[in-house]
Amino acid sequence: MSNQGYVAGGHELGTSEPTDLTKLESGALARGHHSYVEVGRRGEIISDCKLGKRYRWPATDPRQQQRRVRVASEADARMVKRASITPHFSPGSFFEANRGNPVDLQVLELLNHRAFQFNSRRRFRESPVWRERISAACKDQRPVEIVVPVFCVVANPVKRLQSTVATAAEDVSLLHLGNLANLVSEVYAPGAVFHVVTDSTFYSMPFQVTSVEAQRYVSLLRARVAALELSASVRIHDMSDVLAEHGSAFYRRFEGRRQEFLNNALADGISRDSYEGWLSSMKASMNTRDLSLSYDKLRDTFGAEGGSLSGALDERARNALAEYRALKAAAADLQWEERAFPGAIRATIHSKNIPVLGLRIYPEYKFRSTLLPYHGIGAISSSEETGRCVLKIEPEMFLCGDPEYTRVIDSQGKTLFYHRSSDQ
Repeated sequence: MSNQGYVAGGHELGTSEPTDLTKLESGALARGHHSYVEVGRRGEIISDCKLGKRYRWPATDPRQQQRRVRVASEADARMVKRASITPHFSPGSFFEANRGNPVDLQVLELLNHRAFQFNSRRRFRESPVWRERISAACKDQRPVEIVVPVFCVVANPVKRLQSTVATAAEDVSLLHLGNLANLVSEVYAPGAVFHVVTDSTFYSMPFQVTSVEAQRYVSLLRARVAALELSASVRIHDMSDVLAEHGSAFYRRFEGRRQEFLNNALADGISRDSYEGWLSSMKASMNTRDLSLSYDKLRDTFGAEGGSLSGALDERARNALAEYRALKAAAADLQWEERAFPGAIRATIHSKNIPVLGLRIYPEYKFRSTLLPYHGIGAISSSEETGRCVLKIEPEMFLCGDPEYTRVIDSQGKTLFYHRSSDQ
């Protein structure tokens, strides 16, 4: 990632580095940007992605069952594009209802529509920060910028049977963002730009994947943006590049935060229940392929509380969670969003009780599907009768043996998604 745009308060990042947080927070970055810092600290910080009670684990290893497979065709590519169009938004109804409103308010209400926003719409609407930023963009006739950290490598062997690469789920997500940017351009000609900040390399340490895997995922995402012709409205950035501009200050804060969380798991005032939930989700996010667990061991470990390996994995997960929280907190301390993307709208993929855009990263996210694209594999249901295609994300272990689904692969054998036709 280039240094272009890395300017805040008139200074290039990396040219001067505040030595303590007090100096940082007393400067221009702190004025009016409290919401930015709080996004990284408050509310959900790791997705609820546990593999226990919500899933029905097959009695025997589904990977050993015969399954239908086909190589992807042009019809499948069209299906993926249809799955990126949200059924929860009617452009005609929205534009008619907002026709008389100022342009900046129309843009705010569009982003805040329940088809795209899952956090509190009232809080987002009433916060003066976000409308002011949209108004400033409209005044300058420049695109409205939205920054969202998302997309990393999760190598849990239940969630994906192959290595984590860009699949149809990532395509649907990127296309969905492009669709929203196009809708913005219908009410405001310069439109919107989504700065997708992938945290693949940033979280590779707690998720226990190699830097090679993490960097490959970033490269593949960039390639998909180009192939889908989304470069004008969707831009991929690497979180590690963003924070490298202030590496020394970040590392000092990370080390302090990590020790704090190792010494006191309930630091930052979280409840014991919240911590235990985060711990279970972290355990289900880590790479455990090195353990070469049999199906029965996987089910015992992830499918229920306890299990013969639970104690060892819990300790591994506790250390990983402390690292994950420390990375997130250190980045929040440095107000990375405002440094790298001054004037942008802050979006998140997590549930928060503060004014922030909770972005549905694909149409059914937090409607009928709870997992992020890289916490499973895409399951697309289609109907020739209605023309509708719906993407949900499921752990691949629970799809691969389902006789209702066909595995769709590319020419190299990589799984792109699983398809179920309601007309079969």
